[in-house]
Amino acid sequence: MNYTNPDDPNHEDSPQDWLNSSLIFARTLSLILNDSEGIVVNLSGDMHFPDDPTIKKVIVFNKDEQIHVVDCEGDIEEGTYVKIFEHGLN
Repeated sequence: MNYTNPDDPNHEDSPQDWLNSSLIFARTLSLILNDSEGIVVNLSGDMHFPDDPTIKKVIVFNKDEQIHVVDCEGDIEEGTYVKIFEHGLN
């Protein structure tokens, strides 16, 4: 598959391509989202939550300059901005 270099139709992604892209994107999100801020994301296509393919919606949020991905247990619309608090979200 070619997710990391779409301008080259002959490119085939390597694990290093995926790692580099993921790290760059995570850093970008940590610059956009303030601490404890996140976005609800629906998982579809090739996206899945590690160790639990039944999870279909996650919250991606910034905490201490690191990007975290957690299960979104509520019925919250994709793209919704959320604020993460120590005892849950609001």
